[in-house]
Amino acid sequence: MSTEAAIPGLETGKLFSFADWPNEEIPLVSVGVYTVWMGEQLLYVGYSGRNLRPHEIKNAKKAKGLVTRIKSHRSGLRNSDPFCIYVCDRFVIPKLDSASLERLAAGEQLLDGLTRRFIRQELSYRFITTDGSEAARKIESRVRAGALAAGKPLLNPA
Repeated sequence: MSTEAAIPGLETGKLFSFADWPNEEIPLVSVGVYTVWMGEQLLYVGYSGRNLRPHEIKNAKKAKGLVTRIKSHRSGLRNSDPFCIYVCDRFVIPKLDSASLERLAAGEQLLDGLTRRFIRQELSYRFITTDGSEAARKIESRVRAGALAAGKPLLNPA
């Protein structure tokens, strides 16, 4: 599939909730692009599988690429995932009340847990696979620049 022909699937393809895991529709090893949505709002676009080689995809024994990236986003762990930092900064922290801040200060609650809950309750994603990382990178760039009818992603526009 050409780069241009694949792009609409990131806006109109099947929508998956981060709450539903594992997602058996994501190949165990794959290169591809994904979009993250909050309702109708495009929040983020990314790609994964940059270093995967064709023989790794064909002889897969361990998950790599899209499935591990989406699983990382689903975790809510801010230390290893910029997407989780963006979500926490834009959606979680602004809604904290004084009681939540006190629980955070006392170590009774963590921002990672709040971020994980928000991602799983509020966000969903679409994905497409590509033949390689160059195609994925090009698609991600086009979507970040506003190639979808939804416009540029809120959290990582070009």
